[in-house]
Amino acid sequence: MPGTLGSPLPERCPTASRPGLELVVTYEAGATQEDQQAQQFLQTNEVLEGVAAHANSRIALPHDIPLTGRSCGEVNAFWDPKTQSITLCYELISQFAPVFSAQNTTGTEAQQTRATEDDLIGFTNSSVLHELGHGLIDVYGLATTGKEEDAADQLATLLLVGDSLHREYAVSAIDAWGALAAADQQGDISGKFSDEHSLSAQRFYNEICWLYGSDPSSFQGVVQTAENPDGVLPETRAARCPAEFEQMNDAWSTLLQSYLKS
Repeated sequence: MPGTLGSPLPERCPTASRPGLELVVTYEAGATQEDQQAQQFLQTNEVLEGVAAHANSRIALPHDIPLTGRSCGEVNAFWDPKTQSITLCYELISQFAPVFSAQNTTGTEAQQTRATEDDLIGFTNSSVLHELGHGLIDVYGLATTGKEEDAADQLATLLLVGDSLHREYAVSAIDAWGALAAADQQGDISGKFSDEHSLSAQRFYNEICWLYGSDPSSFQGVVQTAENPDGVLPETRAARCPAEFEQMNDAWSTLLQSYLKS
């Protein structure tokens, strides 16, 4: 019997699906030196292979879906409905490397470098799973009653909260949205109101809420209270997060019920 997306992975869970029904990873040669460095980082750490294996272990696909790392000439990751493929642009890695580096300032230089690399891996996992959300909505004709971008954020979070390693990846994605939200505050964001994505600050708080809601006892420290003024999630929102998480978990698990492997 299939489980729910937000439930832990069983010990016997496979790391890949049947041949012909999975995300298939390829890397194209980077067009610039910076892109080649991003390509090398992804390949050395088997980042796309790792997220593909995780997704393949949870969701059955109707056919192979290419997952390609390549130069795009822009900072992006996207689902292409025409080719039914996911692209992770090397430029995304190049943009976020200094963002995470600026946040990781404690420990030795080697520890800071490792922390930045771990954050990049985590954010890449979240980005790919977000695009997989768009892909599943497309290939299976799933209904969405709100913004598709928010629904894809939900699916990415649900696929990340099932085990401790991927929960850390979810934290990296939250850190990235927090950094972008802080940058937004320094500039004019009026043009972003018309964008299909929620604002970076909204994605930051939403994903903190969902992570906390998935396991309040483990993430109590994120809640801002009189006893914990350093928390970032307002107590009024935190009170609703467990129910919010269960609602989206039930919704996505129902939509994907016929396609869940575990």
